[in-house]
Amino acid sequence: MFPNESGKILVSGCGIAGLTLAVLLRQRGFDVVVVEREAALPTEGYMVDFFGTGWDVAARMGLADALRAIRYPIDTLEFVDADGRTRIHVPIERMRRALGNRYVYLRRTDLARILCDRAKPAGVEIRFDTSIESLEERSDEVAVTFADGRSETFALVFGADGIHSRVREIVFGPERPFDRYLGYYVAAFHIPDHDYAIGRSVKIYEEPNRMLMIYPVSDRQLDATLVFRHANVGYVPANQRLPFIRRGFAGAGWLADRLLADHPAAESLYFDPTMQIVMPDWHKGRGALVGDACGSLTLLAGQGSHMAMAGAYVLARQLDRHGEDHPAAFAAYQDFMKPRIARKQSDAAWLARLFVPTERSRPWLRRLVIGLILSPPVAPLTMAYSGATSILKGRF
Repeated sequence: MFPNESGKILVSGCGIAGLTLAVLLRQRGFDVVVVEREAALPTEGYMVDFFGTGWDVAARMGLADALRAIRYPIDTLEFVDADGRTRIHVPIERMRRALGNRYVYLRRTDLARILCDRAKPAGVEIRFDTSIESLEERSDEVAVTFADGRSETFALVFGADGIHSRVREIVFGPERPFDRYLGYYVAAFHIPDHDYAIGRSVKIYEEPNRMLMIYPVSDRQLDATLVFRHANVGYVPANQRLPFIRRGFAGAGWLADRLLADHPAAESLYFDPTMQIVMPDWHKGRGALVGDACGSLTLLAGQGSHMAMAGAYVLARQLDRHGEDHPAAFAAYQDFMKPRIARKQSDAAWLARLFVPTERSRPWLRRLVIGLILSPPVAPLTMAYSGATSILKGRF
């Protein structure tokens, strides 16, 4: 399929974008190796509602039943005040009906697991605890040196390794010219045993400059996602992240302080700035980027996993369509995906100013607007604006 001797394809990153791409390429007959610098599948992440473009790609891959098999005890979405009293109540079934039952709450790690379970039997080789040290492009191959000193050649190399992509750093240079900070930090973690009165509801608590979202996982387990405004302080070492988050939520109402105090030291913690990656080009020579590595939307856009899967799908289709002409395949992939990602990034940058209340926000007005856009007659329109229609519909 490619002129070099090995014909293998290297995908860096064992997340949603990387695994989707690997499975789709393997289905098309490519020999695929995925490398992941962590020792196992990522366990850090946050809960998302999954529908639209992401569901479309998953269904095309035969994964819809695996998605529907995920059953977290979530019946309603509720906005609560500092005393835990419900101010807005939205049945999840309302959202599900608006989306034709193509809607589920899941952890991003759930989706990675589903994809990994499909990748291994398909013949995708996954190497954990492996990272790329250097890439050297030759006329018909890329020589890759790994951190342990081993070298290997591949026909193509794809960076699906997130906003801090190692492949992007090697091929395109440092991250700084491509990042766009939206003004927030996000943290997410799991509480394995609790006695909070959460029930079967996603609970959202807001106050100026910070927001807490709690998702029931079982009767005594929950996931928490916290978002707070803060100046960009650059890299925060792992051992300083929890104290940094606690400072960001000092004095916060409802359960915020208690949750952070109860966070088990042994549990992993997802932590990142809300950072978009904006690049003029997503490919160079025999390498290309996919997912957050080239088009991070951030949690504020709510469609990062959807677009990661869509990008992988389009890239795989174009490689299949163009055969050995990988420059044409890369160009077609970028021409389709990049304008759509740019629009969603622009929407996220605009919504970032509204996502979390400010000192000048009026709580009663926010509740009125949120209640309206999630009301029975308006919810279908809200979901349509939020990405209910797949970007692939009628095109692939």
